Amino acid sequence: MTQSFLKTIRESINYWWLILLSGVLLIVVGIWVISSPIASYLSLSLLFAWGILLTGIFEIIFAVSNRKGMDSWGWTLASGLLDLVIGFYLLSYPAITMTVLPFILGFWLLYRGGSAIGSAFDMKSYGDKNWGWFLFLGIAIIFFGLMVLINPVFGAANIIIWTGSAFIFSGIFRIYLSVKLRRLKKMIAPKV
Repeated sequence: MTQSFLKTIRESINYWWLILLSGVLLIVVGIWVISSPIASYLSLSLLFAWGILLTGIFEIIFAVSNRKGMDSWGWTLASGLLDLVIGFYLLSYPAITMTVLPFILGFWLLYRGGSAIGSAFDMKSYGDKNWGWFLFLGIAIIFFGLMVLINPVFGAANIIIWTGSAFIFSGIFRIYLSVKLRRLKKMIAPKV
């Protein structure tokens, strides 16, 4: 590897901890959703909105801070902006959101799963031998998104379980990604 390539990667992995924070946030939201099913469905639109909104803010900051050294920073920025727009929409119209929540959630999860799969192939191109786990988590997120879309009328319990599970898998993916980014940054850090 050339020195300029290593410098580019090293500089592009700043603020990896923002991805870690968003992962922890998604896991906490997922656990809460599953452990409080009655309250979850009533407040899921607001909780979901805040979770999506904060995840979007973290991703926007991450993308902008890494725009000079990360080839796919535009996709990360677009993903963060999409989360921001969805979060604001959900906060603005909570009554309507409760009616269409399964559809919004299902499509959001499909997008997130696709993004995770794209990240898996990015990690593969960086030489990460564990990129298959990223791919598995991306596929799992898509699976949960499809289950929410296929079974929206099945009942609140089904939506709660699939939603909570999807949030947990999304959080695990983000934590795993942040750890890999941190290790990659340390691995290519200049030797003193």
